[in-house]
Amino acid sequence: MKVHINNIDGLRAISCIGIIAMHILANSNYSATEGWMKNTFIPSLTLLVYLFMMISGFGMSMGYYERFKNHTVDFNAFYKRRYIKILPFFSLLVFLDIVITRSREHLIQGLAELTMVFGLLPNNQLDVVGVAWFLGVVFLFYMLFPFFVFLCWTKKRAWVSFIISIILNVACANYFYTSKFVISGFSNRHTLLYCSPFLILGELIYLYRLDISRFLSKLKIGVVIPITITVFFYISLFFNAKQNFSNDAVDLETIIVFGSWLSYAVGTKQNNYFLSNRVMKYLSSISMEMYLAQMFVFDALKKLGVLYLLGRGYLSYTLTLCMTILGLIILIEVYKLIIKLFKQGHSKLPFSV
Repeated sequence: MKVHINNIDGLRAISCIGIIAMHILANSNYSATEGWMKNTFIPSLTLLVYLFMMISGFGMSMGYYERFKNHTVDFNAFYKRRYIKILPFFSLLVFLDIVITRSREHLIQGLAELTMVFGLLPNNQLDVVGVAWFLGVVFLFYMLFPFFVFLCWTKKRAWVSFIISIILNVACANYFYTSKFVISGFSNRHTLLYCSPFLILGELIYLYRLDISRFLSKLKIGVVIPITITVFFYISLFFNAKQNFSNDAVDLETIIVFGSWLSYAVGTKQNNYFLSNRVMKYLSSISMEMYLAQMFVFDALKKLGVLYLLGRGYLSYTLTLCMTILGLIILIEVYKLIIKLFKQGHSKLPFSV
């Protein structure tokens, strides 16, 4: 039976909201929000996509690592479940994008994206549902998960694989993903090879989950560890004035920060009042849909002219963030209701099976 770790709900929800907050600021003009918050902190929230990946690595290991090692996986059911879980809602967004843009290029790209293996394309820099590159990376991880189980068959092999993945990440950023090989503006993180350190780290934390739990159980102030590491990370950003959060080699600081967060969520007592509550659980359950549809809702708000109702400062920015999240919840719930009604109607048809 698959075990659900409630605290991870909070990490997934925080990651999703943080990424939405970053995209809103990047695609608007809140000119009264100058300073470290706008120039460094909020842009750095783009890094939360790597926490998403780390959670994916841990979650897949939690559900399938032992089953693949023990040869008890139904491959047909395994891959079918991946498509059923992601493709219906994603197909709707791709369709809307093609209808809105009425572009031949978007039609071709959209059809490629619906295969879910578009991460294999060279120079994978597609425009349809712009944030969908994440699906391209994660679905390849799902597709190759048996190989990742092989890479992490033992703790020793997992550490070797993790170190090699970091070396390859640096090589990608500084050699393979330069103008010699890729198009201008290519984003490194659109590829599985570049993102593999976070996926493997998720598996590593799975392998050490019991050790982490025993360690944290001895500390009454275990939460201080991830908080302290995060504070030092942002102090480093403040003094170094780092602005590029996407195309450099993955920083060890980022790995350490998110590794400490996930370790704390996995190893501390479950039902943490902040990470595990009804709100976090709900947002976590729709986090992928929120992530994929965020720009559709934001663009709708922009067309309605409501982005700057309270000026161009943090108050107006916060209102826009809240409206975007509310709009996403309404969109997703309406979609779920339509799917539910469709299934109920289909089950009553005389030829249904």
